[in-house]
Amino acid sequence: MTDPTPSTRLLPGPRGGLPRSLGLKLIAILVLTVLMAVPVMFISVVSFERSSRADEVTREVSQIYGGQQRLLGPVLVVPYRETLANGRIREGDYVVSALSGTAVFDDVRVEEKSRSLYKVPIYTASGELSATLPSLRDLPREGGLSFDVDRARIIVGLGDVTGLQSDVTLDTPSGTLTFEPYAASSRFAGAAVDRDIDIEVASEPTRRVRSGPDIVYDRLDRGALTLLSVPAGELIEAGEQAVTARLSFTGASALSVIPFAKSTEVRIASDWPHPGFAGRFPPSSRDIGDAGFSADWSVPYLRRGIPDKGRAMQMGELVHGGPGAMTVNFVSPLNPYQTVNRALKYAVLFIGLVFLAYFLMETLLGVRVHPAQYLLIGIAQAVFYLLLLAFAEHVGFTPAFVLSAVATVALTAGYAGAVFGRGLILKSALVFGAVYALLFVLMRIQDFALMVGALISFVAIAATLYLTRNMDWYGDKMPDSQ
Repeated sequence: MTDPTPSTRLLPGPRGGLPRSLGLKLIAILVLTVLMAVPVMFISVVSFERSSRADEVTREVSQIYGGQQRLLGPVLVVPYRETLANGRIREGDYVVSALSGTAVFDDVRVEEKSRSLYKVPIYTASGELSATLPSLRDLPREGGLSFDVDRARIIVGLGDVTGLQSDVTLDTPSGTLTFEPYAASSRFAGAAVDRDIDIEVASEPTRRVRSGPDIVYDRLDRGALTLLSVPAGELIEAGEQAVTARLSFTGASALSVIPFAKSTEVRIASDWPHPGFAGRFPPSSRDIGDAGFSADWSVPYLRRGIPDKGRAMQMGELVHGGPGAMTVNFVSPLNPYQTVNRALKYAVLFIGLVFLAYFLMETLLGVRVHPAQYLLIGIAQAVFYLLLLAFAEHVGFTPAFVLSAVATVALTAGYAGAVFGRGLILKSALVFGAVYALLFVLMRIQDFALMVGALISFVAIAATLYLTRNMDWYGDKMPDSQ
């Protein structure tokens, strides 16, 4: 009796037993592919744990060297008193931005500090924050609003004074002043108030201290920055003055400058070749090379998004991180965790592609592969991601990917040669090598990763449909090798 389907042939079962359904075999392989998400999940947990440890080390090192520094250039703070409509009195700080400002840090030196396996970029920066400050005569003369110009201060801000390498000084037309910690006075000059003080934290980014029913305090002293100050009354009472604050400090991972003036210009240059620009204001120009980078920013008044002067409750955003910032991240190329975690998201897809390649070889060559063998192949693919994570911590992502992929391709191709015949070792290596090459491409083209992954999936299923077009899925009839 002849086979009614000449384009197929019957594949006998193992050890001469009854043939097995290829359709059920494929379903079993698909279930196994989904189950491979379990070891991948555990590897993901290990990766996130290592990443958390790296972040913890960064915080520990940052506590020593000053952390991610944020800078606020010279601005004026003048004590004010205001009579409110209900008869109560408000005392506080009136903040006036510089007319123009420039921040220049063009010699930022970066080195990596190691702790265990982890490295943290630590920088040393010296530079200046220059500003043209307005005259105190230009303060608004609103009804019920008065100023104590004798106690006016010029303030600058630094994210963490732990990183200071020397005193912060201010060059003025009349000489050089040294900054001291800024402490807002709790009393307006001449006021006699002896009541106990209760602290209330309001929704606005300032601290309000209420004393009895008569006086409300509005102070610029609860920000994310440490504020430093020098007296300003005699200095700028006569007219506009140009001043320059000079700083030398260390920090970790990132450096930011808050747009402190109505018009702010910033220049940062460093010997670090791996900058990452962040914040609300991107650089207007940048130059990146193997020897380092330089970048320039320009933020005009209307772009920064806050008024040029106002009460502390209106201007508190300056010391609470600022209205956005101009930020440079000093990116470590040996921090692989984000890329490894992205690769793990595609793990099930690429394990499925390898399973599919083995299944097609099984059906086309007529050699049975036991589900346990598929399980071993899947475990080998999962171990690839563990190798990738382990190597990447020491040599970076790209060398680690090459080492792990070569080892895994050699293993799976050698196993295919043992199962299907030595003649398939090279062909299998080319197929599996192409799979890992596609995975590497996905890691490098983040913006197009979804499209490329979708196209890969479509091509894979299209090839499978074509090669199995004559298969008898209800039985064991294989497509003819021709």
